[in-house]
Amino acid sequence: MPKGVDKVKVNVKERVKDEHCDLSLSELTEIPVREIASFKRVTFLDLSSNRLITLGRNFTTLTRLVKLDLSKNQIRSLPDDFGQLEQLRHLDLYNNSLEHLPLSFGRLSRLRYLDLKGNPLTPAWEKIVGRCSTLKDCQQAAKNTVNVCINYKSEFIERERQQQQLNTAQMAGAGDGDGSTSSNSNSNSNHSTKANGAELAKKSNKSSNRKSNKLNRKTGAAAASENELTIKPVLNTVVATKATNQKNNQKKKSTGNGSSSTSWFTSLSGVAFSSLMTFMLLFIFNILIIYMIMFKNPEIADKLVEYIPHQYRDWLLTKTEIFRLRVTDWISEFRTPPEEH
Repeated sequence: MPKGVDKVKVNVKERVKDEHCDLSLSELTEIPVREIASFKRVTFLDLSSNRLITLGRNFTTLTRLVKLDLSKNQIRSLPDDFGQLEQLRHLDLYNNSLEHLPLSFGRLSRLRYLDLKGNPLTPAWEKIVGRCSTLKDCQQAAKNTVNVCINYKSEFIERERQQQQLNTAQMAGAGDGDGSTSSNSNSNSNHSTKANGAELAKKSNKSSNRKSNKLNRKTGAAAASENELTIKPVLNTVVATKATNQKNNQKKKSTGNGSSSTSWFTSLSGVAFSSLMTFMLLFIFNILIIYMIMFKNPEIADKLVEYIPHQYRDWLLTKTEIFRLRVTDWISEFRTPPEEH
């Protein structure tokens, strides 16, 4: 907890509802890890809009967390063992002061959402994480970050070991050079004048200064490369995975278009067949009704005629009479045998 800031106490029990613990907008400077850990059913923790600078040492004991919101704080770094939260799927770190992420992120294999907008990340981490402006960007950021940390962990350890060996070898060589120059200067000073001794001392000082400057440059370059995480093979793998994902998406789109056209054709043919069948059934049904009314029950036909307006009644009667005569002639011709006909 920073100096000069009073610790804010919050009743965690009042903020817990089912699996959700909401501690946002509480002006917290320290996370009450023990109180939260006592509620074993809590899987969603909201710590947004507080005054947190660090998460504390025991925060990674909350291994049941699935969703964690740390947005709108002042967090400068995450603990090195942050990867112990292996159940984590959603992580919101929007608007904090993070410059890099711990390598233990490689253990977060279930992470599907990562938002790092508004953080002063190093250029290398910005390339890995991306913009995080949409939901897809945040999902891709989670995937890229986990993959980079998994691939980089072993390389980082090996690289650090080689750098330490190189530094120790350079320091040993510098010490031998200083010892030899000092012994030579002492022997020459015994046999030469004071002026020659002063010149030799100046030359030895210049050579030692040059060696120290070279060592400082090399160590500074190595530290900068380690801090910025400029890893060419890992970035190449990320680019290759992106290219393969794009190819797969294009193949899916092409197959989706073909399947959609075939499905559209089949649906259209099915609709045409069903409409044709309904039309035929209605036509047959109407013919049966007309036949039953006109030839079997003429009384019903007379009653229906009464409901027709007067201006249309004569026209309909003439048409129906003509239709009835034609139908009766057709039926009589159909029923009579061919010899009598």
